[in-house]
Amino acid sequence: MRHSNGAELLAKIAGGLNQHALALSERLTEQMLAIEPELRGDGRVESLLRASVTGNVVIALHVYELGLDIEELDAPAEALEYARRMAQRGTSVTALLRAYRIGQRLFIDHMLAEITTATNDRELVAAAVAEMTDRSFAYTDRVTQQVVTAYQDERDRWLQNQMAVRTARVRSLLSGQRVDRGDSERALGYRLDRTHVGLVVWSDAGADQLRAAKQLATAIADHLRCQGQPLLIPADESTLWAWLPQPELDIDPAVVNTPKATWVSVGRPATGLDGFRLTHRQATQAQVVAMSAPAPQRAAVSCSADIGPIALMCSDLAAARAWIGEILGPLAQDDDATAQLRETARVFLETNGSFQATAERLVLHRNTVQYRVRKAEAALGHPLREGRLNVEVALLACRWLGATVLQPGNG
Repeated sequence: MRHSNGAELLAKIAGGLNQHALALSERLTEQMLAIEPELRGDGRVESLLRASVTGNVVIALHVYELGLDIEELDAPAEALEYARRMAQRGTSVTALLRAYRIGQRLFIDHMLAEITTATNDRELVAAAVAEMTDRSFAYTDRVTQQVVTAYQDERDRWLQNQMAVRTARVRSLLSGQRVDRGDSERALGYRLDRTHVGLVVWSDAGADQLRAAKQLATAIADHLRCQGQPLLIPADESTLWAWLPQPELDIDPAVVNTPKATWVSVGRPATGLDGFRLTHRQATQAQVVAMSAPAPQRAAVSCSADIGPIALMCSDLAAARAWIGEILGPLAQDDDATAQLRETARVFLETNGSFQATAERLVLHRNTVQYRVRKAEAALGHPLREGRLNVEVALLACRWLGATVLQPGNG
């Protein structure tokens, strides 16, 4: 075969891969997140990264398949939006560019495997590899120029806002950098030598998501009768970090009225600069737990004090699902009837095996509680108190993570 057939082979391979572009993009994204931890974030940020990778993969495959003119191409809208979000969050442009280098290398590795599988003709392989490499670097160069411009424009706009200055100061405090406490308090308008409760509030409610988050944080501060104004810092366009000063009351999730598609996670009260960092860290851990559950099953309010070891499970949800299935057996099934049994069993153990206290907590008849406990124990194959620690942790994980860690129901 002639060298010119390298482009034809490349076009054929790209056409085949286009049918599986989403699966390929998902695989590349997971590899990128494993290689570059700085790219990790909450669920929304990682979703933007996945969309950006998918957009780039689809266009790159079209470049090979259809011979598109790279000089006429624009970066995918998803890639530009991801760059803007990274600018808002203060992620370095170096990390953003490194993501493209990693993605390009992984994509080239995949294409090389496809080329060498497609033919044993060394001349044809060499021609296809040369064509693929030239176009890959040309495409990456063009897209990264546009992405960096979008990042820098957004970063400049964000920093021009006084709130961004306060955000930068808070990020410095949270990172553990040595800072002048007096200067920080003056810049933030917030004292650091008192007790704080950290919140993370995020929203998918319409266009003005930050406004909904701010209103909820302010309402919670009023409800807890805080001694002073809360410190409200936007983490990005839909997520708010908040610190409530000297709350007189403990937060009660049952009385927090959250708007639709708006959620809040709460840290524990803590004092001083170290407490400022600690309560925020606890709130972000609680957010990780909340975001790991499907949105319809997500708790409106997630308190660090209630979550315990569940945050650790979120680092490997597949392993957590397998462990919960092993501990709970049929009691880990995802259906309404089994969910009732799990909640009754959880409260029964929480009340030290009191049928009466469980009935009062769940507003049920005592006989109903007894019936459900017997059913739960039958599903487990042993009494609830046998292996109690594992059972309690597994039930707690089911409560907070929902279908993410449950087994498919029977329809």
